[in-house]
Amino acid sequence: MAPVPGEALDSWVEAIAHRTDTYLNDLLPALGFLPRHEGLSPARWDWSGMPTDLELESIASATGITAGQVHRMTLRPYDQRALVLNPHSRRVDQRLLWGRARGSRYCPVCLSESGGRWQVSWRLGWSFACLVHNRLLADDCPGCLRPQHMRPHSGYGIPIPGRCANTTRGSDKHPRCHHDLTSAPSLPFPAESPVLQAQHLLATCIDTGRAEFGIYAADPQPARVALADIRALAARFLMAASRAADLMSDTCLTHGIPAEVVTRMPTREHTSRFPDRPGASAPPGAPSTAAAVLAALNILNQPAFAEARQRMRSLVEAVSRVSPQAALTVSTWGADISPLLKSVHLAAGLHRRPLSEQLRHRAVTSTPRKPPADAGRATQRARKIPTLAWPGWWLRIAPAQGAFDTIMRQALSAMLLIVGSRMDKKAAFTSLGSHLNSSHMSRMLRVLEKSGHWDAVQEALTRVSDYLDNTDIPIAYHRRRHLDYHQLLPDEQWHSICRTVGISAGKQRRAGIVRAVLVERLSAQPTPNTTPRTVRDHKVKFPVWHTPALAEALDDVARAFLNRHHLAHEPLTWQPPTTLLDGLDLPGCDPHTVDLARLHQLIRGPSQSPTAAAQKLDTTPEVVRYLLALHPAPTTQRAAHGWRPNAALRYAREALPPDDLARLYTVRQRTLQQIGDQIGVSARVITNLADEYGIPLRRPREPGHNRTVHIDREWLQEQYLVRQRSATDLAAELGIGASTLLKRIKEAGIQTRTRGGGSHQRVLHRDTELQHIPSQLRPALTGRLGRTRLELFAAAAPYGSLAKAAKALDIVDATLRTAIRQVEADLGLHLIERATPTTPMQLTGPGRRILAVIHAWQRGEEAPTPAFSATNPPPPAGPTLLTTSKRDDLE
Repeated sequence: MAPVPGEALDSWVEAIAHRTDTYLNDLLPALGFLPRHEGLSPARWDWSGMPTDLELESIASATGITAGQVHRMTLRPYDQRALVLNPHSRRVDQRLLWGRARGSRYCPVCLSESGGRWQVSWRLGWSFACLVHNRLLADDCPGCLRPQHMRPHSGYGIPIPGRCANTTRGSDKHPRCHHDLTSAPSLPFPAESPVLQAQHLLATCIDTGRAEFGIYAADPQPARVALADIRALAARFLMAASRAADLMSDTCLTHGIPAEVVTRMPTREHTSRFPDRPGASAPPGAPSTAAAVLAALNILNQPAFAEARQRMRSLVEAVSRVSPQAALTVSTWGADISPLLKSVHLAAGLHRRPLSEQLRHRAVTSTPRKPPADAGRATQRARKIPTLAWPGWWLRIAPAQGAFDTIMRQALSAMLLIVGSRMDKKAAFTSLGSHLNSSHMSRMLRVLEKSGHWDAVQEALTRVSDYLDNTDIPIAYHRRRHLDYHQLLPDEQWHSICRTVGISAGKQRRAGIVRAVLVERLSAQPTPNTTPRTVRDHKVKFPVWHTPALAEALDDVARAFLNRHHLAHEPLTWQPPTTLLDGLDLPGCDPHTVDLARLHQLIRGPSQSPTAAAQKLDTTPEVVRYLLALHPAPTTQRAAHGWRPNAALRYAREALPPDDLARLYTVRQRTLQQIGDQIGVSARVITNLADEYGIPLRRPREPGHNRTVHIDREWLQEQYLVRQRSATDLAAELGIGASTLLKRIKEAGIQTRTRGGGSHQRVLHRDTELQHIPSQLRPALTGRLGRTRLELFAAAAPYGSLAKAAKALDIVDATLRTAIRQVEADLGLHLIERATPTTPMQLTGPGRRILAVIHAWQRGEEAPTPAFSATNPPPPAGPTLLTTSKRDDLE
């Protein structure tokens, strides 16, 4: 009597006993099994689970089949895959992998077709559906309502395949139920049902012994590990579903469990060994098992880690409502769960933790984990990180900050240290030589989170930190931070560079600016607060007048400095490859998208402003400065727009060789201004040329420095007081210095004008300009921004409120209100009736008249003097002349 495919050993033996009409007590010894009465405990009488090798050989010899066939009919092939067998007790360990020590589900249709033969796979806790007939397995006998195979068949009876072997009163002395098991109801499913797909996935995993689905695809795991993960998740699902009835339906729907399975799930597993801990052992019901496995696979079978994390988050939130400790503490989920499940669970709850903790646990990686206690890796990483984050890297990660760029750059460098480590925020700054504290870090983390790209920023920080851990970089930043930079670029060397590249050395401040830029470039540290504020404020303008020739000269200075400190093997600068950021949606701007030729053309144009160039290139001023520092604009671009600061010095060299300049200045005692006028350049160019030739300049009081020029007092009084000409203008006409002319004015008893804005030409000639402005508007044009305020008033007049006008004009509401109040104060008129909740903003009578005068003035027409009324409204507002720079000045 051959066994059917997949048949259990006890089913086959009972079928033989039925066919031969033999008691099991007589048949089993003939097959080689020890008789039950020879001291063998009832717990070991379940010979179908784990027979010994001797018993397998005996059965094979007695029946004529191979020992391998007998082995496949037992639970031994599933050991360490779908269950764990105890070699001493020869029983299934119920504490692991949902092992069922007794009891079995069954398919009524299979029993009917096979003549009552029982499949060995039905005894697994993971079996809940029949893949042959696409239906749920039955749990109990429809007659006695009890599970099957809870204990071995009586030795003093003849089994009847396909019939219930349970006794009517629980004792072998009572008659058997003998109900037809093929009549048991079972729930059918379509072939594409998630229930059948889940059962097929489990069967494949158990048969192959490997899990290669979902999160295990990239790192396949043994079947036992994957099933332990499924059991842990299924247990949490059953906990939520059993303790909160309202959660059961919501959780089932969330995890895609069919409604027909949900309706068959009991609200409480009273027949379970651990009724208060559902899922701790194999659920006795097939519907509960199916629902729990589906809930677990809904997480583990996701191809992307991010999706698995999101599905886990919904399960954890459901469990936390009934047991917060069970939801948040993964250590209670089982000692045999995989690191992958721990990572998914950790990532699912990290969104509730502080932002710095998310970095520490590497929340966005495929394997988030707790940071190690060893701080050695973080310490080694600090040697590879500059105090100021690499410019080409931080511009991609951080949103535009303006005044906080230096803080953001230091914070990003410190963030690289806390990725995957336990180093606190203050210690991270200290190890990088920064004086910031943890509050700065927290503030910058909130800025990055509010940018809407926090996950991408985390991914970028994690990628760079991993790259630093696995790569030997060419610069030791911890050494660069401790070099002595006081002797870098002394004044003599700066003046020599200026003479070589043909630029003006400027005042002492310019040398300080270049020195600060060079120190920051080499040390990767922020400019210290001890540096003069003027140097720190004007350092951002350096890329504008930076040239390729100057860049080459400064590179030579930096290289020589590193050589003196025995760092010849290190490059001047370095940064991680920007390809590490590929594929990330980061909040910053990508410098590689900027047209460099267009940038050079704009920066050497009339405006020469990084902000203006950034607006035209749709980027940020920081990106413009970074590109100009990396790729200085050629000086030929300046010549194309008529600005040639170096050409004048080159022309002077050609026109005045050293001997000619020395003869004119020293022998003939010409002034610098006279020599410059002779060849058509300024006195400053001649000064630079004399410094380059090494010709000592005369002291101001030496003879011959200023000519004795007779100046008529009446003429001087008329030009200086009446015509309001400047001292510089008059001195240039007379060929003397401005200081000499001011001295002559004082000697003539003429009151000199005070310094400052009041002596500027545009202020001195304001009265002349006011003659061309309508008299009604002149009181409002006394200030520097008077014209702008009048244009704002005209532009805001058609709107229903000042708030709407400010929004349309792209200006701050308070700025607009202040400007209009100033216009009313200057003109002494009430121009606008402000809007109320029930009435819109309206012009007063004087307001309408002033508006008409402004429109006529803008069109270049004579100011009208009409009388306006409700039937004769003022003309529509003309185009506003408010530019960006004027708006910025107002604000």
